[in-house]
Amino acid sequence: MAKDNDTVGTGALTVASGALQTERADAMPGLARVLSEEVWAGLDPASLTCLTGGTFPCADGDRAQTPRGIVIEQNGASQLRLAASENQMLRVNKNGDLVQRAAEENTKETEAAREAARQSEPVNAAALNAGEGTGNVTRQAVTKDTTRSSSEDFATNLRDALSGKTDEAKDDDDDNNNLTKALLLGAGALAVGSYLNNNRQVALSAPDRVVVTREDGSQEVIKDEVALLRQPGSNVSTENFDDGSSRTIVTREDGSRVVTIRDADLRVLRRTLVSADGSTTQLIDDTTDVQPVDLASLPEPAAVQTNTAPLDEDELRAALRRETATDRRFTLSQIRNIPEVRSLVAPVNIDAITFDSGSAAIRPDQAQQLQSLGRVIEESVASNPAEIFMIEGYTDTVGADAFNLALSDRRAESVALALTEYFDVPPENLVTQGYGEQYLRIRAEGDIRDNRRASVRRITDLLQTAQAQ
Repeated sequence: MAKDNDTVGTGALTVASGALQTERADAMPGLARVLSEEVWAGLDPASLTCLTGGTFPCADGDRAQTPRGIVIEQNGASQLRLAASENQMLRVNKNGDLVQRAAEENTKETEAAREAARQSEPVNAAALNAGEGTGNVTRQAVTKDTTRSSSEDFATNLRDALSGKTDEAKDDDDDNNNLTKALLLGAGALAVGSYLNNNRQVALSAPDRVVVTREDGSQEVIKDEVALLRQPGSNVSTENFDDGSSRTIVTREDGSRVVTIRDADLRVLRRTLVSADGSTTQLIDDTTDVQPVDLASLPEPAAVQTNTAPLDEDELRAALRRETATDRRFTLSQIRNIPEVRSLVAPVNIDAITFDSGSAAIRPDQAQQLQSLGRVIEESVASNPAEIFMIEGYTDTVGADAFNLALSDRRAESVALALTEYFDVPPENLVTQGYGEQYLRIRAEGDIRDNRRASVRRITDLLQTAQAQ
């Protein structure tokens, strides 16, 4: 590996000029220029901020950030050098300006992302064409006793689920049995087998969701995509078909219905709202005009929120309505799994909500802090019933990967649930996704508050289907 030796600069701090710094400076000339300017201006060690907290010099070789946002580290001679590209939180845009990096930028590509980018044909599923009632049907009348509110935690502790101590995971050697028991209504035995037969190993099994590890070591969460729709007073029927696909119809007290079709891999293929008057709104449709994604041709990520102060309602509305820089459309699977696609729309951070350690419950007083967000989303949906918002959950790097992924996904669901409970946001216009520790806002390991977050992204303009009929 390249090393540093000589230094350049004046003042209390100096920049290393050895091979490693030269290599990184060549790869990141804009960041190197800013760092040199700061050092030559007399960069004060007291002005450096350790990414994990504390004062400079950072403990255990942790990285620090300069006043202008450059992430640096020290070599063995206590000289400064640029941290690696994947650790930087700024980049130089096409205009030569320093801008905040999206959390999705320059991250490790996953097998799920590669698959979604390569997809060029729609998935064929029996549930798309079969008549109602032709599959194996299960029915459920939803009551308050059979649903969870956002103020309640999940019944299963994820630490127990991770260690296999839950009742649903008594036989650690029987992954298929664990997964079958863990998945909720509408999973289907063939769908379960499909996940395991595609070289996926169960990393965490709980009654509400499962985390599986793929061949490349990346993980993904499997859950009941209809959970938000199971509101008290509704009736749910799920048809499972021989190919592993399923169709779930949620009928509400007002006579409206939401129809969700999933494939054998449990992905949502289509979601349709059928209003009480018979009119339909296609919310999600991954079954037509599926095109592969050329990452190199995508525009730069959208400018991310840099102001840490809470947004007022007008600012929040403007942030969520900001247009994308691309004319093409993507499937929901591509948006969820390809970070470069997702970053075309900037997320809006939901800083009002904090969770207790290991918990996904939201206290009622905290839920009320979502009032502005709830009102903006409710107004948007009233204006355009095809609006889709994605609620996302993230963690820091403390704890097991599978635990963090499941916890972040649970928390995203709780935020979405609170929006429906307190502010009448229609649940069919929300999708949730946890990403665990995959996309860090502060690119450092450890107990970092800024990395434990929830956000919302308006993905209507990215989705290939958003038309009322």
